[in-house]
Amino acid sequence: MGCLFFASFSLRADPVISEFMAANRNTLADEDGAYSDWIELFNPDQAAADLNGWYLTDSATNKTKWQFPAVTLPPGGYLVLFASDKNRRDPAGRLHTNFELDADGEYLALVKPDGASVASEFAPKFPKQQNNTSY
Repeated sequence: MGCLFFASFSLRADPVISEFMAANRNTLADEDGAYSDWIELFNPDQAAADLNGWYLTDSATNKTKWQFPAVTLPPGGYLVLFASDKNRRDPAGRLHTNFELDADGEYLALVKPDGASVASEFAPKFPKQQNNTSY
């Protein structure tokens, strides 16, 4: 006699870096009125993505450069945060990384909570950026 098993697998899509601006001169101001670089994340999944413990980095050798606080990215939702070097992690306010982006091009990655697995990256580096133009 044989048994028939059915397995149900749920494939999850990780959040991705969907857009960034590394030479923000006068496009999007932060809450201080400064035109800081910015990064946009997108959640392509049909379930919310808990970003608590995830990382953003501009260093291929330091994947844990800036850690997200307890924020949730809704299904199909976006999150814009500033790469301003202001290091603001209050989940109730605007988020700011502890690094800025180099308009001449550099590594950029979204890293999972294990501090090693990359969910989204521009490697070895994104190309040189133009003022007020997102990539």
